[in-house]
Amino acid sequence: MLLVGCSSFLVFHFGQRTAWFKQYLYNRMLGGSESQRLRAASMLVQLGGQKQLIQALQLNEPGPREVAKKALEYLWFNAAGPEAFRLVEAAYRAAERDDLTNALSVLDGLVRKYPDFAEGWNQRASVFWRMGDYEKSIADSRRALALNPNHYGAWQGLGVCQLKLGEVAEACRSMRAAQRLLPHDEATKNALEQCEELLRRIAPVPKQGGQFEVI
Repeated sequence: MLLVGCSSFLVFHFGQRTAWFKQYLYNRMLGGSESQRLRAASMLVQLGGQKQLIQALQLNEPGPREVAKKALEYLWFNAAGPEAFRLVEAAYRAAERDDLTNALSVLDGLVRKYPDFAEGWNQRASVFWRMGDYEKSIADSRRALALNPNHYGAWQGLGVCQLKLGEVAEACRSMRAAQRLLPHDEATKNALEQCEELLRRIAPVPKQGGQFEVI
């Protein structure tokens, strides 16, 4: 994860001009060296510059895109403070061990204590998905997106679960939303193409007499 080591003095000094300063930092991400991009992204995290980081995901240059993605994920994972972050980490470690029951227990407590923490809902959606409980995963993904509509991971997870339930048109819409945020991500692009191909195959076509058949 991206380490935030920028000067608090600069954040305070430019506090009255954050809109201008955020744009300045965004430009540094585009035209600066690797170290300058990292410093600019770290400062945007401190200033809550999600808009600029999302904008950087649209760039053709992979360097700024990757820095922006790491910065966004740092921002989202730390949005509710250190205790919430610690709980997310504990749940993640449990899920890595395939201890999904323990991961779910940790995340149940997390979303109760931090109901406005989008990443908590997203992480629990991921656990429900791994457990095969797609309806609960969809519900949690929607909670995450209500709190953070830019959460591309939640859009991706929502689309995957909708597809599992045969909700192909809805899955296409979710994957399109994810691709708008991550236009250069090959996995998202491929998933969307597969959804749209499946939708074309099952779409009804008119027959003579005004009736429809599935192709």
